[in-house]
Order: sequence, then C-alpha cells, then structure tokens
Amino acid sequence: MASVSSDMSFARDAQLLLMPPAAAVLATLLQVGSGHAQTGAAPSTRPAPARIQLTPRQESELFQGQRTLSMRAHSDQIAILQKGERCLGEAKDLKALSSCRQTERQARRELMNRNREEARALHQRLGLPAPRGGWGEGSRGKGRTSADWSDPADQI
Repeated sequence: MASVSSDMSFARDAQLLLMPPAAAVLATLLQVGSGHAQTGAAPSTRPAPARIQLTPRQESELFQGQRTLSMRAHSDQIAILQKGERCLGEAKDLKALSSCRQTERQARRELMNRNREEARALHQRLGLPAPRGGWGEGSRGKGRTSADWSDPADQI
C-alpha cells in the first residue's frame, strides 16, 4: 500500500515539476502560430505562381542557353574583378580610387543589362514569356536609384 501512494506522490511531484516548462512551450507555440495567422504569411494562403509547361525541346534549349549565358557571365564578372583589382592596386589617391570603383560599377551595370537582354532574347526565341525582375520590381528595389547605393568616398 505504501508503494502505491509513493508512486502516486512521485507522479504528482513530476506533474508539478514539468507543468510550468510545458505551459511555457505551449504558450510560445501558440504565440508563434498566431503571428503567422495575423500577417497572412501562411504558405497555403498565397496563390501559387503560374508554372509554364515546357516541351522537352524548349526545356533542353532553355537549359543549354541559360548555362551558356551563365558561363559567359561568370567569365565576364571575373574579368571585371581582375581589371578592378589592377586599377585599385595602381590607385595613388582617393580620386583614383573613386574612379576605379565607378568604372567597375559601370562595367557591372553594363554586364547586368547585357545578360538581361540576352535572357529575354533566349526566351523570345523559344516562345516563352520574358523573365521578370530587376530594379524596381521587388521590395528592395522599389523607388531606389543607383545613387542610393553609392559609397560616400566616391563623392570626392
């Protein structure tokens, strides 16, 4: 008989000991869950983006074209960085440093525009809608200009 009451006492003590942490975890989970419901960020409520059905030929050509564009873009980026590194190494003052940065930034901008146009041409050739995105089409880019990203040292 003493053994049964001892076991019940132990169970009650364990319940009393574990209840506060369990309640805290439950409250946290409920709070996190309600935060998602309030913001509307639940993935199930978002409309799924429309997927384009590609033919096997389109898929193959799109892959080949995108891989070619990406390989060329990487080579061009490496060349821009190497040229920029040489320029920075040869810079003798702040004005020269600023000029190096400006030249590199302009080269990157031109590369980005060229890549975008080549991607549009590839999609057009395959009869696909043009890819979207870039400056001004996302929360980071809205209303910003390239001047918003300038380095104060480049204003010298």
